Amino acid sequence: MKVIYKSKTDETKSTPIAIPPAVRSWPLAQMPLSVRLSGVLQKMGFRTLGDLNGVLFDQVLCMRNCGQRSINELEQLIKRVQNGEFDYAKAKGLGLDFLIQQADDAVEKISPRERNMLLMRLGGGGERPMTLEEIGSKFGLTRERVRQVVDLLYERIYKHGGPAVDVMLRRLADKCLETICPLTADLFKQWLGPKGDSSKYPAAFYVRLFGELDSEIPAWPDGQKPYPNLDQRAKEIVRPIAEILRSNISPLPLSQVFNRLQEQGQPPNLNAGEFLRALKQCSSLTVEFPSPDQPVVRLSSLRICDWVQRVLSQSDRPLRPEEIITQAKKLFGHEVPPISIGGLRNSLRPEQGIFLLDRRAFGMKQHIQVPERLWSKLRNDVYRLLNEENRPVSTREMLKNTRFSWASQTNVHEVAHILREDERFVDLGRFLFALKEWGLLEREHIKDLIPQALKQVGHPTPATEILKELRRKRSVGRATISAVIRHHEGVRHYGFGYYGLKSWKEMDKSFYVSQPLLIRRIILNTKPPLTFGDLCEKLKIPLKGRLAN
Repeated sequence: MKVIYKSKTDETKSTPIAIPPAVRSWPLAQMPLSVRLSGVLQKMGFRTLGDLNGVLFDQVLCMRNCGQRSINELEQLIKRVQNGEFDYAKAKGLGLDFLIQQADDAVEKISPRERNMLLMRLGGGGERPMTLEEIGSKFGLTRERVRQVVDLLYERIYKHGGPAVDVMLRRLADKCLETICPLTADLFKQWLGPKGDSSKYPAAFYVRLFGELDSEIPAWPDGQKPYPNLDQRAKEIVRPIAEILRSNISPLPLSQVFNRLQEQGQPPNLNAGEFLRALKQCSSLTVEFPSPDQPVVRLSSLRICDWVQRVLSQSDRPLRPEEIITQAKKLFGHEVPPISIGGLRNSLRPEQGIFLLDRRAFGMKQHIQVPERLWSKLRNDVYRLLNEENRPVSTREMLKNTRFSWASQTNVHEVAHILREDERFVDLGRFLFALKEWGLLEREHIKDLIPQALKQVGHPTPATEILKELRRKRSVGRATISAVIRHHEGVRHYGFGYYGLKSWKEMDKSFYVSQPLLIRRIILNTKPPLTFGDLCEKLKIPLKGRLAN
């Protein structure tokens, strides 16, 4: 028995469906079908457009859950197919204008309420994209419900253009990944050319939309988006990139960095997609765009040791701090942060591979005058000397020993560096070295000397004065002595930067009033005006009398 359905014009539709041969392999899953019609065709066993060729509309209509609306929808789809609307072979190059046309048409067919949600989410009005919570508050929906609505809209837009949209998105992703270039709004406009002037929405809207439709597209509509915690794979990618940049300092093209990582095989099995994804999430590396299609990457904050190492590696001798700063500015310009000579000197550490090799000059291993092949002999000679003397010996004294052949080729700073790298020795400061087996430790040594220095002074004194006393016996850094004094269990802070022993009783007030430095500190640390009476009150002395005078 023949089944007949009535169309809108009440004409019997029993004409076989005709699908052009060129498109019969296209999957139905990529076609713009409603959920109902898609389910009907799946039940009939249809998977591609070719499966519909020769089928009567009547055969589809007789299926359960298929009504007049579904048949009308199928008719419209077949007309679009026959008219070549989904023929991506017509799109040349990236086909961005085709993608924009399909996106605009799909967005236009969305209900006004849902369209507003989509435009808010993707910044379709030129504003910043709104969060799911912000959109939900405007429409009286939960965050999760807004996410569900928006995700369904992405799927509808993706399927609206059929397989052609999938092909064009794939071309766009391949173009970005081949050139190692993230898709930004500026790059999108550059590739689109003059046609972009007639676009209905901002370029950033389309970049965000296409990034949602195809996760392989490295979409950066808002530039980098650093994450607080990178996953393990991203860390494995970022680490060797940072090493490459530290050896160059200046920004490098992304394509060059990617190629070097592949040559090194570090990390293994690296592809362009995860390379760009790691860079987008990373806060320690900054990607810049001198031009939209030529991105470069640099260290977000240049470490002092990075540019100092670069300067020293190009020098044939150790350099003083002021020389290092001058050379760095010539090489890197504004990349070098402002820093004082003292600040630079205090920030350089041996663990960074930078050593004090002369009285004020810093260098690297390559600048040490003693050949590295003699370092073992130098250390063994000093080890024997310390055993013979049975006491700490300074490097100055070592160089005066005429039996050492290497003594004339070096200086006290170089010898100190060579000895510091040997675990048999302990640096006691001021180029004084002892054997580790003697049990003399630097921190304990300072701790023991502080009470001795205070006892010798006999009254509370500033940390600077304690430092002067200690430096008569050994080398002590200002930062080191301050930390040790503050945490010393036998030292008491008397106020205004003065320290003494806890075992001392309350000091005579005549001591305080005779200290110009203490009086000056009190004045400087008090909000003006400060009267003479206020000063006496702070010192807890009478306003008149011997102490006031």
